[in-house]
Amino acid sequence: WFEAVVELTNQMEPDLAVCTGDLVDDMTLVDWLPGTLGRIEARLGRCFILGNHDWHHQPDRIRQVATEDADWTDVAGRCIAFEHHGQRLEVAGTELPWMGSHPELEPKADGTFRLLLSHTPDNIGVAAGQDVDLVLAGHNHGGQVCLPLIGPIYSPSRFGVRFAAGDFQINSTLMIVSRGLSGRHPMRFFCRPELTRVVLRSG
Repeated sequence: WFEAVVELTNQMEPDLAVCTGDLVDDMTLVDWLPGTLGRIEARLGRCFILGNHDWHHQPDRIRQVATEDADWTDVAGRCIAFEHHGQRLEVAGTELPWMGSHPELEPKADGTFRLLLSHTPDNIGVAAGQDVDLVLAGHNHGGQVCLPLIGPIYSPSRFGVRFAAGDFQINSTLMIVSRGLSGRHPMRFFCRPELTRVVLRSG
């Protein structure tokens, strides 16, 4: 399954690949990361943060394998910048409320696009207050169980099912919440797994 996801990702030829956490649910599988995430190709780079599933296991070990063996860039609690076609792209990350701290973001220069990776969509208020253009989040797994005409019945969020999955505009900040690819409990009902492709175009 994960090898097929890698192949599909590479077929899209992404400029930037990101993972918003929950890399591992079983520490015996941490050595899978180089052969899965490590094979994803992206022109600008590959950035990740960890999630609550990682926090429940050995986050330091997972972070080490993801950075040293899979060659991804950890942006938790910090912000890095890329130059692309003469434009500045900032990529920051937050693993709160489980680990670390929010990145300290400087006032944004004109022409800069600011992207925040947040494991939970619950951090949308902080993102909107820091002039973030786009938030990519997960954690809620789309609710995993959705009922016809009703939708998701539960999400582990202080907002309930409001941000279970989809795209949301909060002031000038757009947030996209992915249903994710897997889960601790491999049960989904009317909530298919999702690999998210985002295409950014100038105005």
